[in-house]
Amino acid sequence: MYFHPLQEEIGNLSDEEISKRIKDLSRKVNTARRFGRNPDMLAQLTNALNTYRNAIRERRIEEWHKNNKKLRGEPDLGDLVNID
Repeated sequence: MYFHPLQEEIGNLSDEEISKRIKDLSRKVNTARRFGRNPDMLAQLTNALNTYRNAIRERRIEEWHKNNKKLRGEPDLGDLVNID
């Protein structure tokens, strides 16, 4: 996962907050591409944008797997292990 000292901890953000950050960063990336005078800034913005996109993608995949397990009736791993 990409880390930037000015970037907050993504795990503490809600899906809605991440979506807002993605929208804002997308706008900034497009502006930086249009003017194209600072490729380093564009690279940093793109990396930050990709970090947020990956975070939301991972959350959605995790949620999908969780819902799929429930629909198929598969027990949670905690249900399979008996520690008595």
